[in-house]
Amino acid sequence: MPKNKNIAPAYVAGVIANNASVCRQFARILGGEVVATGDGFCTVTRERPELSPTILGRPYTATAMFGYRSPDVGGLTLNTGEVPMLQREVNPFIDSLRDDTILVTAIHTHWLFDRPRLVYVHFEAVSDPLAFAQAVADAFALLTGRGDDDTDQP
Repeated sequence: MPKNKNIAPAYVAGVIANNASVCRQFARILGGEVVATGDGFCTVTRERPELSPTILGRPYTATAMFGYRSPDVGGLTLNTGEVPMLQREVNPFIDSLRDDTILVTAIHTHWLFDRPRLVYVHFEAVSDPLAFAQAVADAFALLTGRGDDDTDQP
């Protein structure tokens, strides 16, 4: 992850030292909340209220989810994420992720009859979780949540 060389490794002998603390840092960097943490794993969510989506005319909460797990002996973890976004936000977001060598693994919708039309981007990387979190936060900063996005037009 080239952009984040200042983040100190949070590992000792393949075990995440102070995992609860690392998880809180992971959440803080991502602007989210810890929803689960344990021995070597962390799950964080972040809502996108600016999207104000509805499904079948009913209010819905668009929520991004991020996590890490499975530390190896070098201290790297499997890091994953899923972010709901407007169609016009997809390309800048995935370009930013790819610049940090994060693999984009799926781009698709989850719902029928949602307004605005939401697209979910899934991604993953094996890396330091805090470097991953910073790279994702940088990409997330590109999301504006603005505009009518009910068409496929850019």
